[in-house]
Amino acid sequence: MTTFVFWFFHIAYAFILTYLVLGFIVAFEVSAAMNGGKFALRWIRKHFTYDEFYWSVIIFYPMLKLGYLFLEIIPSLFTRDIHCQFDLDSLFEELFHHQ
Repeated sequence: MTTFVFWFFHIAYAFILTYLVLGFIVAFEVSAAMNGGKFALRWIRKHFTYDEFYWSVIIFYPMLKLGYLFLEIIPSLFTRDIHCQFDLDSLFEELFHHQ
C-alpha cells in the first residue's frame, strides 16, 4: 500500500508542476500577444493551430487570469501609461482570421 501512495503523490506532483509551468508559458505569451507583442503573435502562430490554442486557453484559463493580474493589472496601478485589456476574442481574430 505504501508503494502505491508513494507513486500516486509523485505522479500528482508531476501533473501539478507541469500544469503550472505550461500554464505560465501560455499565460505569458497570451498576455504579450494581447498587448500587440509581435514575437508573441509569431510564437503562438508557430506552435498552435486554432483548435490547439482554443483548448489551451480553456485549460489554462485560471493561469491566464493570474498571469494577467501580475503582468498587466498590478503594473498598471503604478503607472498611468498602461491600458489593460483582456480580450481573447480580438486575439483569436488577429491570430487566425487571415488563415
